[in-house]
Amino acid sequence: MWYKERTKLWHDKNLRSKELHVGQKVLLIQSRLKLMPGKLKSRWIGSFTIVALRENRAVELKGSDPNSNSFIMNGHRVKIFRDSSELCVVEEIPLRMPTPSPN
Repeated sequence: MWYKERTKLWHDKNLRSKELHVGQKVLLIQSRLKLMPGKLKSRWIGSFTIVALRENRAVELKGSDPNSNSFIMNGHRVKIFRDSSELCVVEEIPLRMPTPSPN
């Protein structure tokens, strides 16, 4: 019993909650595709925009095409889409200090 309780506490502690907002771009998992032609083919499709957030973590999505219809999907099947504009600049620090040359 203790093992199960400790394992559950560890898993619950390491869960990351998704912060979904209206207007945010997300990717949708394609779970029904069982036989994949390539091993490394991604199961995440599209770039969908969140139109509305519903009860029980359901989200209403709309495709990137302006004529596409919106549809409702479980919030567990989406993940936040990160494009190149959200990348941050990292400062590079050299590990070795240059040695002064004797003059």
